[in-house]
Amino acid sequence: MSDLPTTIEGLAEAAAILGKAVLGPADLTKALGYDPLPLLSADEHRAVARVPFGKPELERARADGEVLVLRVPRDPDGPLTMLALGRRLHGGLDPKVHKGVGYSLRDEWTIDTQPFATTDSCAAGWYLVRREPLPATRNRGYRAQDDALAALGLATKGRPHRRSAVEIAFDTLVWHRARGERLLATAWDWSRSPSNDQGFAALGEFGEQGLGVIAYSRAVRFGTLGVCPQR
Repeated sequence: MSDLPTTIEGLAEAAAILGKAVLGPADLTKALGYDPLPLLSADEHRAVARVPFGKPELERARADGEVLVLRVPRDPDGPLTMLALGRRLHGGLDPKVHKGVGYSLRDEWTIDTQPFATTDSCAAGWYLVRREPLPATRNRGYRAQDDALAALGLATKGRPHRRSAVEIAFDTLVWHRARGERLLATAWDWSRSPSNDQGFAALGEFGEQGLGVIAYSRAVRFGTLGVCPQR
């Protein structure tokens, strides 16, 4: 792990433009209960050492209702997977995700057997993310959503438009712990993370019981299922 300096270039400017719509190191420390920066490798430190968005991009983000989030890959106990995040936050995920959910509602389907929940973790870095699904992606199948995302322009190399399931969980749960606001309270964000039964994980309807996790086949479509693009 690295003991590199933790001053982050561009963070002050981002906060001046976006205000509270920024999850930075102090917010992560408060929400997660540990300082994540000392746990980063040298390469990961370089990935978070500067906010990779200039003033025009940040002003566009403010106009589009985006939030700027810092993601980290681990906690003191190891990889910060979706399950580890739930344990660290003493909840946050709807208990039904451990009792049998999925697009066919089969009892044996739980996130406890899904790689997107048990092994995947976030890459260290800064991302801009829409608070709510893009209207053009709602009520469309998976491929039609991809077409709508492609119309926004090519995704930056290494930064696909769709979030992974663990990225959605990280952003949503940490935001709630830090800001007291439930993103995805009435909508679902369809991820790029495949499930064991060839669906793709969707997270949403974040209510009093916690954040829901379901897997849908590519053909499913309904009005509250969309994509919160990231860049």
